[in-house]
Amino acid sequence: MVEFAIALPILLMLLYGLLETGRLLFLYSTIVTASRQAVRYGSTTGDGSTPGVPRYQDCAGIRAAAQRMDFLNAFDDEDIEISYDNGPGPAGTPYCALPLLTDPSFGPTNSSRIQVTIKGDFLPVIPRLVPFIERSVANGDPIIGISARTILVSITIAVTNTPDLSPSTPTNTSAPTATNTPLPTDTPTATATETPLASETPSNTPTATLSPTATLSPTITLTPTITLTPTITNTPTLTATPTSSPTPVPTVTGCNSTNIRHGQISKSGSSMSMTITNLLTVPVQVQDIFVIWNNNYGHQIGSDKTLKLVTVSWEDPIWTGNSAGASITVVPSPTTLLAPGTSTLTFTFHQSYDNWEGQGPPGQDNQTPERITISFASCTSFTIDVSR
Repeated sequence: MVEFAIALPILLMLLYGLLETGRLLFLYSTIVTASRQAVRYGSTTGDGSTPGVPRYQDCAGIRAAAQRMDFLNAFDDEDIEISYDNGPGPAGTPYCALPLLTDPSFGPTNSSRIQVTIKGDFLPVIPRLVPFIERSVANGDPIIGISARTILVSITIAVTNTPDLSPSTPTNTSAPTATNTPLPTDTPTATATETPLASETPSNTPTATLSPTATLSPTITLTPTITLTPTITNTPTLTATPTSSPTPVPTVTGCNSTNIRHGQISKSGSSMSMTITNLLTVPVQVQDIFVIWNNNYGHQIGSDKTLKLVTVSWEDPIWTGNSAGASITVVPSPTTLLAPGTSTLTFTFHQSYDNWEGQGPPGQDNQTPERITISFASCTSFTIDVSR
C-alpha cells in the first residue's frame, strides 16, 4: 500500500497527461478541418444560404460551414476571420466582418482566393495543475487554423454534341428563306403569258370589218370579256406567301464563351436554374432549349419520387406544360431574347427537387446527369452546353 500510494500520483499524472494531449490534438484537428470546410463552401459556385447571393459573399454560410465542425465549442463566430487575396504573399483583405450576413464588396476573378483563419482555445481541465499548457485567444497564443482556396468564377467548356442527346438544330430554318425568295419572280412570268392573248383578239377584229353586215360589230363588243382576264391580277395574292416565311434574324457577331458566359446548374426548392451573362451590347435571340433532369428519383419524400416539368422561365415564363421527362426540347413562346446583362433560366417542377441524378436507389438511378443546352437563332455557330 505504501508503494501504491507513492506510485498512484505518478500514474494519475500520466493518465491526465494522455487525456489532455488527446484533447489538444483533437481540438487542433477540429480547427484546421473547420477552416478547410469554410473555404470549400466559399469557393464553390452557385447561391449560398441566401437566394441570389453567391457563396463567396455569403458570410453567414461560410461561418456556419466552420461551426458544423466545432464539436467541443473551441471557437465562436468572433474567432473566424474571412479575407481574400490573389495568391500567397501580402496579407489578404478582410471582409464579412460581424454582424454582416452577406458582403457584396468582394467581386472575385479566376485568380482570387478566399482565406479563412480560425483561432481556437485549449483550456486544461485542471487549470491550476498544468497552467502552462493553456492556449487561448485571451493569452495571445491560440490554436490557429488557416486555409485558402482559389475561386473558379467561370470556366470555358468545350464539348461535342452527341447525336442522340442534341436538340433539333435550327439548320432547317435557313432553307425556307432561300426557297421562298424565287416565288415572287414567278408572278411576273404569269402576267407576261397573258398579254399575247389580248394581242390575238385585235387580229380577229379586222376580219370582222371585212364582213358587209354591221350587225357583226356587236360581236366585237363581246371582246370586253377579255377584260375579265384582269382576274389574273389576283395572282399578286401570291405575294402573301413571302409573309409566311420566317423573318430573317440578324446575325450577331462576337458570339463566344467570352462574351456569353454561364454559371453552374443549381437546384432550390422545386426548381433547377442556371445564370447566363450577355456581355455584348445587343440582345441575342434564343432558338431552343434542351434539358435533362432526374425525372424518376428526383423527389425524396413520399411514395411519388418523380419530377414533372411544368414551367420554363427566362425571367418571364416561356413554356408551360406537364412533361414527365427525362428530357425535353423547349421552343420559347413568345420569342425570347437574351438581353445584355445577367439573367436566370429556371425550370420548375411539380414537387421539390431533392436528389441530383445518381443519388437515388443504387442500380436504378444511373441515367445521364442533369444537362442544359441552349441554341441561339442569331448565333448559329455558338451553343451553351452545360452538364452537372
